[in-house]
Amino acid sequence: MTSYTDSLRGYATEILARDSFRCRYCGLDGTVPFSNWLALSQDHLLPPGHRCRDDKKFIVASCQFCNTAANRYFQQAATRGENFDNKTPEELVALRLPRVLETRNAYLRYWEENVRPKRPAT
Repeated sequence: MTSYTDSLRGYATEILARDSFRCRYCGLDGTVPFSNWLALSQDHLLPPGHRCRDDKKFIVASCQFCNTAANRYFQQAATRGENFDNKTPEELVALRLPRVLETRNAYLRYWEENVRPKRPAT
């Protein structure tokens, strides 16, 4: 059996399978199509240095966009005085979800205004 060292076929496979290959933030289904599976990643729910950061129950399936959508999340959470101790993984996802959705919505507005093909006037 081949041993893989990348995320999708290697170290994140257990996390992704546990979460049914679905992003815990936006729900992207990595089982169909293939391009969705390629977009999957894993996301740590706890900040660097936290004693439980690498505990698999505190790592979730995430698409690459949601994983990076709030890339300064932990820094901003510290300035907001948010504490991650004694929270379940579900509570931690719920805590981060509004920031991820805020970023997704901002990107959606940008895409609609600047990227999406415009319909010709009739």
